[in-house]
Amino acid sequence: MNSALFIALGLPLLLSLVLGPLGHILGRRVGWVAFAAPVLSTVALLWLATQTGLPGGRVLEFAWIPSLGIHLAFLLDGLSLFFALIVTGMGVLVFWYANFYLDDHYRHHGRFYAYLTLFMAAMLGTVLANNLMLLFVFWELTGIASFLLIGFLHEDEGSRVGARQALLVTGFTGLLLLAGVLMVRQVTGTFDLDDLLRNGLPTGEQRGWLTAALLLMLLGAFGKSAQFPFHFWLPNAMAAPTPVSAYLHSATMVKLGVFLCARLFPLFVENELWAPLLSWVAFGTMVLGAVLALQSHDLKAILAYSTVSQLGYLIGYYGLGPLRGVEYDYLHILNHVFYKGSLFMVAGVVIHSTGLQDIRQLGGLGRRLPWLAATCAVSAATMAGVMGTTGFLSKEMMLKEIFDAMQAHGTLGAYATGCVLVTSVVKVAFAARFFTNIFLGPEPAAVKAQFHAPPLALQLPALLLAGAALVLGLVPALLDPPLDALSVAGLHHPADHLAIWHGVTLELFVSTGVLVLGAGVYALGQRTRWRWARISPALRFDVFFEAGLGAFARFTKWLTRSLQADRPVSYLPAVLGFLLVVVGGATARALGPALREGALAGALASAQPDPLRSFAAGLIALAVVGVVVLRRWTTQLISLSVAGFLTTFYFVLYRAPDLALTQILVEVVTLILLLLLLGRFPGSAERGEWTYRARPARRVLNLTLALGVGALMTTLVLWCNARPAADRVGDRLAAGTVDLAQGTNAVNTILVDFRGFDTLGEITVLLIATLGALGLLMRYKRTPEEYRLGPLGAPGMGVHHPEEEA
Repeated sequence: MNSALFIALGLPLLLSLVLGPLGHILGRRVGWVAFAAPVLSTVALLWLATQTGLPGGRVLEFAWIPSLGIHLAFLLDGLSLFFALIVTGMGVLVFWYANFYLDDHYRHHGRFYAYLTLFMAAMLGTVLANNLMLLFVFWELTGIASFLLIGFLHEDEGSRVGARQALLVTGFTGLLLLAGVLMVRQVTGTFDLDDLLRNGLPTGEQRGWLTAALLLMLLGAFGKSAQFPFHFWLPNAMAAPTPVSAYLHSATMVKLGVFLCARLFPLFVENELWAPLLSWVAFGTMVLGAVLALQSHDLKAILAYSTVSQLGYLIGYYGLGPLRGVEYDYLHILNHVFYKGSLFMVAGVVIHSTGLQDIRQLGGLGRRLPWLAATCAVSAATMAGVMGTTGFLSKEMMLKEIFDAMQAHGTLGAYATGCVLVTSVVKVAFAARFFTNIFLGPEPAAVKAQFHAPPLALQLPALLLAGAALVLGLVPALLDPPLDALSVAGLHHPADHLAIWHGVTLELFVSTGVLVLGAGVYALGQRTRWRWARISPALRFDVFFEAGLGAFARFTKWLTRSLQADRPVSYLPAVLGFLLVVVGGATARALGPALREGALAGALASAQPDPLRSFAAGLIALAVVGVVVLRRWTTQLISLSVAGFLTTFYFVLYRAPDLALTQILVEVVTLILLLLLLGRFPGSAERGEWTYRARPARRVLNLTLALGVGALMTTLVLWCNARPAADRVGDRLAAGTVDLAQGTNAVNTILVDFRGFDTLGEITVLLIATLGALGLLMRYKRTPEEYRLGPLGAPGMGVHHPEEEA
């Protein structure tokens, strides 16, 4: 079982690492190597699905960060298996489609398939994850992979803009999801989904925290599934190659928000925020997406906005779900996968064959592409909900459920019902337009001039999806066994068996009325040649988003210019002032009880300073004062080095030879670097540094900050000594010095063993800085102009220069 799950998830991840280099060797043929990933993953998942007792069980777990409760844990229940099979099943069709779609003019085939395979692995990891932190990691990995795929044709500005929007929106909302996940962990003490589903969420005073966590996680779902106000990124992501659009933006990634809502349903369905938030946002997005689809003329934009609309219904569906569980969510999701994946592939074939993407420039392709026309007819009928397709089954069940919700939820149910009816009418109109304006009517001259026949293999995946929608729509009993087997306790309620005919019902009358009204809207559009179909500027949220990014960039430039200073020391007052206000304020508030009890005074009175250490500390203080008051760089450098070497002596007094040797190394290297640097400056620059004189007010500010920070640090040290913790970290490390580190010097073992990687990092940084500085100094040569200026040096070196007055 573990091996099968490793094949399903690990094989795509491993292949994504090697497909890029293989592309340089195999060229276009690398796509067939990548094709093995979804095929083998599908086989492995189907084998897992046949194992008895599998749903609901954790199948694989490895410790990752056990101290934080983060594990590499994967849960294979009905919900995760359903979505995983959609990911891999659509992956088989899309990888096949891409092998025929990507011509030789597409460069970097290996890189494309590496990104696509990485995305598939990330999707599988997200839907199979049992640990919420692991789910977040894969969730963000899907966003990164989609950014790479949308921006694959990076020479095109549209690709770059679409990729940036997708990354920023999904990345930002992903961080909101992370905040919600951390809040759930803080309240419940676990990241594991099976523990949460088994034990439920606490109630009482913790409910407010869980409501806030729910809000943040749902915002993450809205961002990933392109719900208002984040709906604008999905149509702009259509700049990606069509296989990417068919895979990511119809069947898989955009459904992660739906998946998350399904996962959260058993936990939060009783929360007072659940139904209102999901319903108002999602059903509103449903109408907005449908209207924008009707007003669009680009083939992929029509499908993108219709996807936004359908995702709104799928998410809102869980919002109005009864407490006992939902019934037909799998049917609605599967129906959308069938027709939307097929229509995206149809659009890709049309674009591939004609080079045209504006629906107003197309027509008459049914005579040239009869199989593709039949495929599009079935898929469009499925989208419209015509009898004999899965779309009809989905629409009938949708109407039944929405009428039940109207009775159960009052105003909220009535709002959802109105949104569903309006959207259904509009959907019929743009589904009919999509088919007729491409395949019927006269053939425009542009189509005749540019058409070239696509191979049948390119049309095959769309034909299979449309065929599935037709066969399962005519024989819906085939859907009952797998959907029943994949039901999940707490999420699903046993549903009636599906049938193509349920008698003369209210839903049938409403469904027929929707078709008639939709046909009327389509007829009106055809008669007016869709001249009124244009997206209002007020609905172009992508324009507002780009304007916001530009305004933010201008603001940051203004802020940088306002705060930027020529001298690094000018930044210190802001940094130290912030430290003094924030840390000092918190310390003053916390010190109230200690001051009343006299603990600080007691700690100061009970202190027994060592004479030798006190003498060393006094010398260090004098050396530091010398750095401040002395005028020449040479004397300042000597004072600074004296302070550093006296600090080394102080470490020796604490019997820390390794620390002392490290400090000596730092001081020596720093001194050498500074001497080498100062040797490059003209002699007058040493005196010229003091041509700058701070104003009296600035001197008072500097003195106040210095005394304040010094007093704060002293107070913190006294407080720590006055209120020692019951379980001190130092005592724990000292106790493990002999047993764990096999040493007798606690300071050495802390540096070398307990925090050895920190020490290694510090040494590495020091070495890199030294080599970099030496490289800069050794390669630098004075220009003839600098030689001509002689001891004055170049302008801007801090010395008075005659040319600066001119």
